[in-house]
Amino acid sequence: MQRLVYNINNSIESIILSFSPSATAVMATKYIRWNNNNIMGVILNVNGSYNGSPIRTGVGGVLRNDVGLFHANFSGFISRSDDILLAKLSAIYHGLTMAKDLGHEEFACYSDYLVCINLINGPIERYHIYDVLIQDIKKLLNQINVTISHTFREGNQCEDFMAKLGASSDVDLLLHETPLEGLINLLRNDADGIFFHRV
Repeated sequence: MQRLVYNINNSIESIILSFSPSATAVMATKYIRWNNNNIMGVILNVNGSYNGSPIRTGVGGVLRNDVGLFHANFSGFISRSDDILLAKLSAIYHGLTMAKDLGHEEFACYSDYLVCINLINGPIERYHIYDVLIQDIKKLLNQINVTISHTFREGNQCEDFMAKLGASSDVDLLLHETPLEGLINLLRNDADGIFFHRV
C-alpha cells in the first residue's frame, strides 16, 4: 500500500511539473550532450538498468573530469530485483562511494532519474521502502561536497552502457580502472561534446 501511495504521489508531482513554466523551457530542449550544465571539475555519472527476460537489474557509473578524461568506472548486478528505483538509488550510492574511496571529496553527480534526486534532496520520507539506502546516501553527502543534478538519458550514454553491463553479469560490484573497449567510443563522443537529439 505504501509503495502504491508513493507511486501515485510521484505521478501527481510529475504532472504538476509538466505544466509549470520551467518545465516548458526544459521540454523545448532538442539537443543534449554530456555535462549539459557545463560543470567544472570532477564529474560522476550514474545509472541503473533492467532488461532481458527474465529481467536482470544492474548499476553502472563513470568518473571523469569536465573535459571527459577518464578516472574510473563501475558496474554491478542486483540479484532478485526488477525495481528500477532500487537500481537508480543503488547506482548513486555505489558511485558516491567509489568517488570518495578514490579520494574525491568535491565533485558533481549526474543521474537521469529525477525521482531519485528528489528523494535524496528532499525531506526524509519515513517508512519509504528504500529509506535505509536513501539515508546512507544522505550520510555520504554529508561527508563530501557533491551536487546531484538531473541529466536527460541522452547525456548519460556511458553510464547506460555500464549499467547494462552490470545487468548482464553476475558480479555484485566491479570497479574498472581502465575503460572497457565498448565504452571508448562513447567516452570520445562525450569528450568531443557531441549533441544527441532528444525525442
